[in-house]
Amino acid sequence: MMRTLFAVLAACALSTHASAQTLQARECLTAPEAEALLITVIPDALTEVSRTCAAQLPAGALLRTPERSFGQTYRDLADASWPATRRALAKMLPPDAAPMLDNDLARLMLISVAGPIVAKQVKPADCGPANRFLTMIAPLPPKNAAAAIVAALQIAGVDRKNGQKAPAIPICAFESK
Repeated sequence: MMRTLFAVLAACALSTHASAQTLQARECLTAPEAEALLITVIPDALTEVSRTCAAQLPAGALLRTPERSFGQTYRDLADASWPATRRALAKMLPPDAAPMLDNDLARLMLISVAGPIVAKQVKPADCGPANRFLTMIAPLPPKNAAAAIVAALQIAGVDRKNGQKAPAIPICAFESK
């Protein structure tokens, strides 16, 4: 499901550009940029997914009412994360489209489009595992939760046998120190 959130970002970027060509990020997203993107879209995306999953989950499931854990705190943090989110989106958009990110309409478009796109990709069989995952990360502070998701995506993006896989939205590999 978290991989789906990154697919949302590509779809949002495509929806702001007239071309239907495959979106290719010009550069990989740094971990902080990817985290900012997640923090920005998580509340609205989970609200939409909760509608998709409501019939699949028991009444007390976190995913049925994600705003309990992922609501206002994430929205407040999204305000502070917007500059990093904008930088990440600028890497995903063609250079001539990046100036569109300089106004608040871009953010409103991103969060209003992200949720329905994610929800369409969630299958009933995804609801239980997604609820379990969200229940595990809910106690974490939002920045830590987003960082854990990005780290998991970075690890999952490495094909242990053949090297790097080509992700939909490339997150820069871990830096070895």
